[in-house]
Amino acid sequence: MDRRLVDQSDSSDSEPSTSGRSEPEDEAGGDIPFEMLEQLRRDGGGTVPGGPKKSAAYQAALRKFSRENKNRPVEASAKRPVPRFREVIQAPHREARDPRFDGLSGKFVDERFRKQYAFVYDEQLPEERQQLKKALQRTKADGSKAEVQAQLTRVELQIKEEQARRQRQQILAEQKAKERQAVKAGKKPFFLKRSEAKKAELVVKYQALKASGSLEKAMAKRRRKNAAKDHRYVPGTRRADT
Repeated sequence: MDRRLVDQSDSSDSEPSTSGRSEPEDEAGGDIPFEMLEQLRRDGGGTVPGGPKKSAAYQAALRKFSRENKNRPVEASAKRPVPRFREVIQAPHREARDPRFDGLSGKFVDERFRKQYAFVYDEQLPEERQQLKKALQRTKADGSKAEVQAQLTRVELQIKEEQARRQRQQILAEQKAKERQAVKAGKKPFFLKRSEAKKAELVVKYQALKASGSLEKAMAKRRRKNAAKDHRYVPGTRRADT
């Protein structure tokens, strides 16, 4: 009699524990087929509620969907949260290519580039300057006139800068030719300093202004500019105390 009561009490004590274990198993493994759960246990993953949730095999099983018939679509588990960012099929992205930094475009050579695009400074910019001068004469509004004048000044500045650059290149080319001849004659090579090149450029500019007859005008403009520059350092007059 006592033994029977003890057995019943033991069985009653053990029933809640088994039922407590079975409920998490059903909750955790409800979306996984029974065959896959058995395979996880055989592989050493342990029971479903504790260990396999953190194991790689369990996570792989969650990611692998199953279907009863091969012709039916794949059904995702309803227990998995929907990702916030969905993967949308997009068109292939076209990558921008800058030819300046692409090896397929070759090496940049400044002199060759200047020769190929010399028509911009020889033809297009002078023609644009003439058109802007005519537009400036026709324009009456102050705002539009100031805008056209700014464009004309920009074009004239580009033309002058290109002329000065070509002049410097010509001076350097002539100096290099002289040095090659001197080296062939047995003299030591001489490298022209930047200050000497600037002096030679000023001499050529002075000769060009003298030949065109605008030397006096350029010298007067230079004197006014220097006088205005020196005037900044002259102290102002003080007011007499009354």
